[in-house]
Amino acid sequence: MNDVLRRPGLYSRDEMAERLLLESMAAVDGSLKRWWTECDGLRARDAFTATGVMGAYRRILPADALRDATTSVYAEIAHRLGWLELDRALPETEFQQLSTDISGWVTQDRALSEVFETFGAPSLRIGGTNSFYPKTLAYTTAEPDHDLICFHLWNAFANTEPGTELQGVHTEPVVLAVRHRPDRFTASFSFTPEGLRRRPTSDQGSPLRSTVWIFHGDHARYASGVFDTLDAGLAWAAERKVTGILAEYACGGAYDVAVSEGRFTPSKTHHGTADHVAAFGPGLRHIHLTGGLRD
Repeated sequence: MNDVLRRPGLYSRDEMAERLLLESMAAVDGSLKRWWTECDGLRARDAFTATGVMGAYRRILPADALRDATTSVYAEIAHRLGWLELDRALPETEFQQLSTDISGWVTQDRALSEVFETFGAPSLRIGGTNSFYPKTLAYTTAEPDHDLICFHLWNAFANTEPGTELQGVHTEPVVLAVRHRPDRFTASFSFTPEGLRRRPTSDQGSPLRSTVWIFHGDHARYASGVFDTLDAGLAWAAERKVTGILAEYACGGAYDVAVSEGRFTPSKTHHGTADHVAAFGPGLRHIHLTGGLRD
């Protein structure tokens, strides 16, 4: 597991390797409920979308910087569950100083060497050593309750040959963003100027898809509530003590959105027919409620 958390690209193109390994570890360790709670926590703070943690990171980083950054979220869970083997555990005072200084430190562009010079060797290095490719450096203490402070680095010319003379080529990765706040996902980052310039926009293949939450009562023919956020839906359900399912829907046709996002691939003759599309489920998050409370 610790090998996967250091070189995830060697094991899979997406985060499925981490998810399968961590859930298997939880089963063996008797920690499945804690693992499921961690997964619910990711969804609650919008760190897990219909396309996983990687989908959330698509709003933050360029497409070729997503793989290692995504793994840092699972490494943080592994740390909280006591499974992550750290290369260096920061002393408490050093970690607190880093936490205090980081917002001001990223107000100017920074390179990989500056991270090492300022903060020392990381607790965890995700990605290879080749300076022409993205990577993530994570810092934390031996205390499982401490989150990881994650530096996401990227080389603007990762696909050029070493030695190519191009204006603006970085000879080492530069810091784009640092994830260091325990807030909702998009609010947990501080960006360097380069990171702000490189942050994806909706026309760069990283759509900020709009969703709503719809409540459908048990045995009811029609839905009885539509909410902008999960919190609003849960608050209403608790107040009304209703029983049923609170489900997340993307704006648009559920079938069309699922196909466009790669969550569903038509493979049978009836797929895409009028009856199939009319009965197609959203395929996003859903929560079972009994008397207004989560089951």
